[in-house]
Amino acid sequence: MFTVKDVLQLPIMQQANLATEAKSRLQTPVDWVSIIEMPVENFVRKNEFVLSAGIGCEEDENKLLTFTKEVMEAEAAALVIATGRYITNLPEKVIQFCEEHGFPLIELPWEVRFADVSHAISTALHQKERSLVEYSDKVRKEMLEIILKGEGIAKIASYLGKSLHMPVVITDRRGIVKSKSKSAKALEEKWNAHLLTHGDPLYFQHDESNETISLPNNMHWIHTDTVTILQLAIQSAREVQGFLLLEWPEHLQEDDVFSEQILILLEHAVTSSALCFLHDQAALETEMRLKDDFVWSLAKGKFDSTDTALSRAKSLGYNLKIPYLCLIAKPENLSILYDQEPFGNMSFENWLKQLGDMLEEEVYHTGRTMHLKTMSTFQKEELIIYVELLSEKSIETAFPFIELLQYRLTQKYPRLVVSWGIAKTFGKDSFHTGFQEAYSALDIGRRQKGEGYISTYADTRFDRALLALAENEELRKITDIIIAPLQKYSRERNIDLVHTFMVYNRHRGNVSQTARELNLHRQSLLYRLRKIETLTGCSLDNSDDTFLIDLSIRLHTISAQNDPGTIAH
Repeated sequence: MFTVKDVLQLPIMQQANLATEAKSRLQTPVDWVSIIEMPVENFVRKNEFVLSAGIGCEEDENKLLTFTKEVMEAEAAALVIATGRYITNLPEKVIQFCEEHGFPLIELPWEVRFADVSHAISTALHQKERSLVEYSDKVRKEMLEIILKGEGIAKIASYLGKSLHMPVVITDRRGIVKSKSKSAKALEEKWNAHLLTHGDPLYFQHDESNETISLPNNMHWIHTDTVTILQLAIQSAREVQGFLLLEWPEHLQEDDVFSEQILILLEHAVTSSALCFLHDQAALETEMRLKDDFVWSLAKGKFDSTDTALSRAKSLGYNLKIPYLCLIAKPENLSILYDQEPFGNMSFENWLKQLGDMLEEEVYHTGRTMHLKTMSTFQKEELIIYVELLSEKSIETAFPFIELLQYRLTQKYPRLVVSWGIAKTFGKDSFHTGFQEAYSALDIGRRQKGEGYISTYADTRFDRALLALAENEELRKITDIIIAPLQKYSRERNIDLVHTFMVYNRHRGNVSQTARELNLHRQSLLYRLRKIETLTGCSLDNSDDTFLIDLSIRLHTISAQNDPGTIAH
């Protein structure tokens, strides 16, 4: 930054005299130099170094005072008045006014040509600008070299810390520290303490009432009891990737952040950090995609040989030589969650992808907490998980794992409803079988119990047996012969004979208990039971006939649930 003080130190200004004691304003930046006489009007720009001979103000103190006032109000950096021709001496009234307002007033002998002064200032400004361009280019090249060498944000933090002589911390978008300079341990601790009281940095409420000069949108001051922190958002495509934090030293004013060299360093550091974040994110997404494809291939049994699977697993950091149990989680109310949450313009597909990434991340952290190896993938709105078994009692591992994972998910999505399926088979080569069992348990559990329950493959034996029987063509015909007339009668008379029989059979043929549960008169129940016998051609006093009706109802029910095209009651 080229200032009034720098101008006064130029050789051409050696004969100049600072008429005021306004030393605080000597740090005012100088952007250009101009020569002007009355009237000022709008010919003076902010931070302009104004030269004047005082023409039109000869021996008239009031005119000169008005002229000086107008120059000051135009926010000029300083006013230089040549004395000896039109203005003999600077009037005390004008000097006093400049003193009171802290405005630099400079007296220059008439013999010093304005053209030489203007040329000297212009040359100095160009030299300053050229040196800043060279400095910016140097910083840019050094930052680019850091990126090309793959040294990442750790080197950027170290470079910035050495250049600014300030502690530097770089965090991710949630405020978690990713890297820091050598002297930034105390800053890291203070930042973590600040996070505990203020929460997610993406939603910080910044108090800008005390800021004398407005900061750029990506830059904010954080004032704590012990330290002042400059926070800069690291952004790419308007999305915050992380934050750059500097512990501002006490000997610097906050406005010093606008000095050219500091701004150049911060600008290049933020840009380079954004590139590093994008590179890391791209690498992470590629790795996650490869892992997703691998786990999905394991589940679907697509590997031709065990050696191929082992080789790919090793390259991805997985160990297939330990036993795994398959779990499947199905989030049930995704559309409702999407509609209720403020996701802005994000599409459902993008939101679903983010949710899947979050679910897989929570699986990893749950496994790490329980010291268990895990593999997972989110496919077709279902989370497939393989979790390491430490004993042959799979339930002893599955339920605590699900409980902890469910707790973690509830912290982020309190209204999320998840249904679970747990396989029975486990081992080193049972990935496809385990997936089929977990999926079957999930499917049957959702149909039998509804949403939000945990079902194990071992608990679905009866339902799986019914499904197998339902494939028999002869049994299908028998089922249709028995069920069809009961359904027809029920629709026409609005009397549920199927439900009546199920309650009657559950009470082992006890008419009184059945009538009480159905809230029916005994004679009304007996009428229904006789109608069931008439329509089915079966006797309820015959245990074989009763079993046949019960089996037909169960087969019809499970077939209707498994095949939406089946005529349902």
